[in-house]
Amino acid sequence: MPALLHELPQAMVRGETGPELVGAVKRVSGAADERGMERLANPAPVRLSIGRGAIGPVLLLGALFAWVGARSGLPVATAAVLGAVGGTASLLVHELGHVRAARKPAGVRPVSVSLTWLGAATRLEGEYASGGEQARVAIAGPTASFAVAVLLTLLLYLLPISLGLKALVLLLAVFNVAIGLLNLIPASPLDGYKLIVGLLWSRLGSEAAARRLVRRLAVAVTAIEVPGAAALTVEKPLLGTAVIMLAAAHYGQKLLAARLSSR
Repeated sequence: MPALLHELPQAMVRGETGPELVGAVKRVSGAADERGMERLANPAPVRLSIGRGAIGPVLLLGALFAWVGARSGLPVATAAVLGAVGGTASLLVHELGHVRAARKPAGVRPVSVSLTWLGAATRLEGEYASGGEQARVAIAGPTASFAVAVLLTLLLYLLPISLGLKALVLLLAVFNVAIGLLNLIPASPLDGYKLIVGLLWSRLGSEAAARRLVRRLAVAVTAIEVPGAAALTVEKPLLGTAVIMLAAAHYGQKLLAARLSSR
């Protein structure tokens, strides 16, 4: 765009009209396409930032997996290690899914993936040119989480591991499914909100109109989700508490990501 604003006034000063101006626009567009291709071929490195509070999610996930393991009769120490290492790695894989997708739009650039006391968050710079771009970047994180869950489930059948370890691997797979599903809730700033906004933006032709409509839908979804979580906690306290803890931590993580991106 800066090149376009520079080239067109110069063309007008030179007295170019009609086909000449169209040619100026095409020259700028061609240069932009070449820069976009070069950007895809040689992507800028994304910084991994590990803050002082990065130990937070490691300890939290280790404790959560240990608790579930103890209540389920699984090896507590192994569950804690799997939660601390595998759970934290799962958060990072989710964010790297966003990073990979965000390399493709010309107007957006992934800057860093941060591991903080609330979890992992991706910082992006720039603006989306269309709703389709935003939707593709938003869905990439949950897609990565679901892919990890499928891979872990396949490993249960391919590797000769003990029954107890299989149960723990399955727990990690379920954790990745939970990450993906929680992110698909259409509440700002979760991925589901950005996905729905992007799809509606493409349909309505206006990002502002899409955001207004999604805010109304989010109220209705919350009215269903909150009683559902409460009922699950009453019926199955272990599962319900784990789901609420994960949802609260992940929502806080996304709020942090939104604040980092706005700086």
